Amino acid sequence: MAQGEAVRDEVRQGGAAQGEAVGPERLATGIAGLDEIVQGGLIRRGIYLVGGRPGTGKTTLANHMAFNHAAAGGNAIFATVLAETHGRMLTHLSGFAFFDAEQVANRVHYVSIYDQLNQEGLRGVLDLLRRQVREHRATLLAIDGAGLFGEFAASPLEYRRFAYELHAQLGSLGCTVLLLMEYEAQDQNPIAAHVDGIIVLEDEHAGLRDTRILHVLKLRGSNYLRGRHSFEITGTGVEVYPRLEALLTDASTPHPPVRRDRKATGVAGLDDMLRGGVLVTSSTLVLGALGAGKTVTGLHFIVEGARRGERGLIVSFNEPPPRLIAKADAIGLDLGGHVANGTVKILWRPPQELLMDAWGRDLLAFVAEHEPRRLFLDAVTDLQRLASFADRLPAFLAALTAELRARDVTSLLAAEFNTLLGDDLDVPVPAVASTAENVVLLRYVELRSQLHRLISILKVRESDYDTSIREFLITPDGIDVAGSFESAEAVLTGVTRQVAARSGGQGARTRGQAAP
Repeated sequence: MAQGEAVRDEVRQGGAAQGEAVGPERLATGIAGLDEIVQGGLIRRGIYLVGGRPGTGKTTLANHMAFNHAAAGGNAIFATVLAETHGRMLTHLSGFAFFDAEQVANRVHYVSIYDQLNQEGLRGVLDLLRRQVREHRATLLAIDGAGLFGEFAASPLEYRRFAYELHAQLGSLGCTVLLLMEYEAQDQNPIAAHVDGIIVLEDEHAGLRDTRILHVLKLRGSNYLRGRHSFEITGTGVEVYPRLEALLTDASTPHPPVRRDRKATGVAGLDDMLRGGVLVTSSTLVLGALGAGKTVTGLHFIVEGARRGERGLIVSFNEPPPRLIAKADAIGLDLGGHVANGTVKILWRPPQELLMDAWGRDLLAFVAEHEPRRLFLDAVTDLQRLASFADRLPAFLAALTAELRARDVTSLLAAEFNTLLGDDLDVPVPAVASTAENVVLLRYVELRSQLHRLISILKVRESDYDTSIREFLITPDGIDVAGSFESAEAVLTGVTRQVAARSGGQGARTRGQAAP
């Protein structure tokens, strides 16, 4: 069902069907993501404070709601106190997809209330709004610049009494009210206690980047997704992206029964170490230094599935589809053929200015459409750069992988660490490593001015695995893992002797320099 149709049905039908559990009637905002945060919409006949500094999107949000409401068959009024002229406002709104000029003065009505406020005070405003709501049979009223009401009140008590009467009188007429004003989460406003809900719009600054934030502080009579959620103002209007870990506290589909069957990675030696492959629907983190073979491992995993008739999805931030296909072709993997026949899809998004929750929403929509059985994410460290708050990445990925598991997807995630050589591994996302079922480590060791690649398994949940370290090569035929640990042992033994020799030689030179 289209979004407008869903809103229209909600406006027309109102409450629950006979025999269903009856809750408060909702007024759907029709704004993607926002209705999910407020559990289906605002409670009808309520009064809500929409706050934020100038430029945070209050006017756009309320107008978007008004036109959605009109498209669904409702009537809305947008009242202004001291704001831009209605003509200028409509010119600015005309660039949004939600704007419909035919609805203006038909179902969306614009009213200036400043003269009434200046001449007759709060009582005159209340009388005017009551007449307008009755005349237009409005079920949604937005008041832009409502913060000025406090300056026309003789006392805080009068200001509160006005808010109470506005709510009582317009609510009795079936109208839901939005009060748009400058307001921040820490502000003490006398009417904050009298409104049914508070929604605050903010700008979050992180370096040179600004992120729009929507924060529901209060929603009387209803549950809602707590915390801060990102949003954008685009050509379609306001788009809100609930935090994935808040939205997916429970997987959207029942978890499949625990299965002990495995999926081969396509790397023969690694599958031997894993006792046949990774468990179905598990998540595997492949940790490695730059160029160690993380992407190549992921390509093996996806192409192996495609070869077995399983749909696959590659999610890439840096390498677009042509480069991935060329890389696979260079190691003998026919990724291009599987992409051409539709078995494998590639979702590529450059990471610049990308919102993490918007990306997560698009990814899950793509998974729902394509229904892959295997997914390769390249890479978690690129995703980390999208997070305005880096410490939420483990919770985000835990929610994402749990949802993928519930959708019968086996996932492999690459992550790059900063250490190129040496035993000290700087794992960029240690908490993520603890939530993945399986962790594979790819690293370099230098011996006699030559780099050797080593592979080992750090963790496999609920399964036995080979704990040895093995050497591997990336050849024109793909990844070739040594059949035993002997070559890796020889490399590591040589490294140990090399380090000892260097340390001994340095010590002798130091002592020699100190001798008389």
